[in-house]
Amino acid sequence: MKGIKNTLLIVIVAVLAACGSAQKDTGNSESTTISPLEFQAKIASGELTLLDVRTPDEYASNHIEGADNINVRDASFGDKIALLDKTKPVLVYCKSGNRSSTAKNAIQTLGFTVFELDGGILNWQSKDLPLEVDEGKASTQFTMASYNTAIANNDLVLVDFYATWCGPCKMMAPHIEAMKKKHGDKLTVLKVDTDKSMEVSNHFKINAIPLVKIYKQGKEVYDKTGYHAAEELDSLLANYLP
Repeated sequence: MKGIKNTLLIVIVAVLAACGSAQKDTGNSESTTISPLEFQAKIASGELTLLDVRTPDEYASNHIEGADNINVRDASFGDKIALLDKTKPVLVYCKSGNRSSTAKNAIQTLGFTVFELDGGILNWQSKDLPLEVDEGKASTQFTMASYNTAIANNDLVLVDFYATWCGPCKMMAPHIEAMKKKHGDKLTVLKVDTDKSMEVSNHFKINAIPLVKIYKQGKEVYDKTGYHAAEELDSLLANYLP
């Protein structure tokens, strides 16, 4: 068991170090990347292992029905994969394809037949295929109704669209908090987790974060993707503060 785990971890590290984008198939006919509709058809055929390799929070926000959650970046990943039934094909997916590609290549080294969802759960959603939500764990921060209500009920609103795994989002978080403290009741800050507020994310077609929006009296006056320094945020807000 220890030897299997160590081999798997070495493969994972090597794949992650190679590049940050999805890896190409290695040429093994039994390990391939397939479309959402092909992925759905294989799920329907039964007798398989369906794996969501995202974080538990991402899994709770939405996942394909019947999927087990094994975080590819968790230290226990190797141990858990070693316990899978090798007689069953493994279907694997993540959010956009990067992490599932890493998992696919690692699991394949152990002799499994592996199929990866092309484009991840984002591509699955784009085809209007069904997702399940773990109501006991998920805490969707905003629906479009609650989002619009917050915008309409406050004079000046700064919206920070972020994700817990996003490095620039983490770097910008203290600046957002500083603006909130500095301007007090004159400014309302909404922090929207794009993984947990899927209705809002889909409505705005968000494909890059961090994203900052500013609303004045219900009207959107600013919309820009990317890291914002504290000075930049302060300068922007000065245009709309009384």
